Amino acid sequence: MSNVFNKQSLLIYKLDTGLDLTAASVKKILYKKPDGSKGGWDASVEGTKLVYNFNDTDINVSGEWEFQAYVEIGGKKGYGDVVTEHFKLNLS
Repeated sequence: MSNVFNKQSLLIYKLDTGLDLTAASVKKILYKKPDGSKGGWDASVEGTKLVYNFNDTDINVSGEWEFQAYVEIGGKKGYGDVVTEHFKLNLS
């Protein structure tokens, strides 16, 4: 991604797991903020991808964020690669 900003809501984030997610009971995109706090958002599925539509309150700090796909299929946990994105400070 390029030129993404703090408090941006016109943003859809997709992480490809390479797995068939139709049977997944848990589908999340985990995050780690620049300050080290962690959490996750419930994601929807497009084939093998986890998809999340950002709200304007989701990215509330500029800097380096880390994201990771997380699913549970048949009681088994799966994690994707950790992806780093830089969110810039907006002018508003």
